[in-house]
Amino acid sequence: MKQLLIATLLFATTACNAFAEDDPDLALLPEDPFREDVFYMCSACHSIKTVTQQRLNRHRWDETLEWMVEEGGMAELDPEEREPLLDYLTTYFGEDAPR
Repeated sequence: MKQLLIATLLFATTACNAFAEDDPDLALLPEDPFREDVFYMCSACHSIKTVTQQRLNRHRWDETLEWMVEEGGMAELDPEEREPLLDYLTTYFGEDAPR
């Protein structure tokens, strides 16, 4: 399952890289090495605006990811995928992040 998720994300990233900078929703996310990963992981199921509107602490972001896995059909993330995602979300869309 992990290999399928990784292959899917790699394909989506490779296939969409040419169009990434033209996507106005990508522009809503702050520049960061993990920016495109966050974009493709989150926008696979919902608008990226759903993410940018939140101001959650790390614990609440973690609970939200768990809820999305349990109730929303999101694939379980391994710690090496989950931790950078939580870092990004907390840094840029945490309760203390500037708007």
